[in-house]
Amino acid sequence: MIKNRSRILIVLALCAFQPLVLQNAEAAESYDRYGAALRTPTTQPGTFQKTTAHALIYPFELVRWPIDRGLLAMEKYHIPEKTQWIYEKIQDQGITPEFSFSPPLSGGGGGADIDLMRLSRQKAAFPDFTLKNWIHYYHEKIFETGARTGFEQIAGSPLRFFGNFNYENRPEEHFYGLGPDTSAGDGTSYRMEATTLQAEIGYSPDPSWGADFKFAYRNVNITNGEDGGRGIVDDIFRPQVIPGLGGDELLTYALEFMRDTRNQRENSSHGGHARAGVSYNEGLGNSEARYFKYELDASRFFELGSERRVLALHAYGEHNSELDDHEVPFHQMAKLGGYGVFPRLSHTLRGYDDNRFFGETAALFNAEYRYRIWEYKDWKTDTVFFWDEGQAFRDLSDFQLKDFRGSYGIGFRMSLLEHIVVCVELAHSSEGTNFYLKSGAPF
Repeated sequence: MIKNRSRILIVLALCAFQPLVLQNAEAAESYDRYGAALRTPTTQPGTFQKTTAHALIYPFELVRWPIDRGLLAMEKYHIPEKTQWIYEKIQDQGITPEFSFSPPLSGGGGGADIDLMRLSRQKAAFPDFTLKNWIHYYHEKIFETGARTGFEQIAGSPLRFFGNFNYENRPEEHFYGLGPDTSAGDGTSYRMEATTLQAEIGYSPDPSWGADFKFAYRNVNITNGEDGGRGIVDDIFRPQVIPGLGGDELLTYALEFMRDTRNQRENSSHGGHARAGVSYNEGLGNSEARYFKYELDASRFFELGSERRVLALHAYGEHNSELDDHEVPFHQMAKLGGYGVFPRLSHTLRGYDDNRFFGETAALFNAEYRYRIWEYKDWKTDTVFFWDEGQAFRDLSDFQLKDFRGSYGIGFRMSLLEHIVVCVELAHSSEGTNFYLKSGAPF
């Protein structure tokens, strides 16, 4: 009897406490282990807070929405695979296309480098023989064509020999005077037509380093250029004498050394590239040119924790030293300004116009932080933050820190199979903002 009463009391107790147990169980099931330890009532955001939040979010949503839809469409229709297939087929034929567009310059340009050995399907039979040509065109800026032929590893040795021909016509090259203190408002233009014949013999036991001796003949014609009424060189800078305005015929004897430890020819993530050269240049006929040219060009790439984060550094120095009572033609002096690749004549100082600074001596430094934001199979896209600093002056004794001119900006670079296909960059300096759309990096 007692046992039965005990059992009845236990059952009644469980029935009495069942709602409390179930309530605690539900609370345990709804417990957010990642939530805040102490929950406090929150007030609903006001109209101003909602408007401010939406104003900050909507611009990014407007950008994100087309990007998402574009990526979905690319995946659906296999656009990256098809584009890669076309690109590889073009390169298999020995053709590497190029393009360039730089507002506010009128129009754009392009061209191609052509490997005739691949095009003729003879590369496998003659792997050490080189036969290439190229053609570049930029609206109202440049027409260039040339060829290169020769042999690598002659008779199995580290020796190599090449012959080069190049013709270029530049109808509107800008000129702002000599030295670091020139004004962009004093700019004018000139027309340059140059033909170059060059022979070189080199020694390269492996692809990482080599030395070359070069002999070249160069014929340079300089005439007055017309560029929207900007003026004539003689009139703008008189009484200052600009050497080489009549053009020159030049003989060049050069010795050049190269060291290359990059993991990629383009889009490198580590290693470096360095080139040092010295040349003796002498004018023929009526030319007053006679000078030595010294050059040093070096790049270095550092991985910052992974291949997705790369610090790229570049330095360039040039000095031209005239001999006796002779001169250095202005068209062969060091030049800074612009993007630094096709149609290359001046070195990279992106916030300024092409050929913005002329001088017998130049110093240039470039730094880039490259961060990979997208990768799909062999396609990659990097965002680039960069800073350029440079100056052009006459003698080494004229070097002053205050004469450095700087530019900075941001860009995006898309590459396929480690070959840069598209570069979009925006650069700002004290003289304005430049936009570039190119098919190659400046270094």
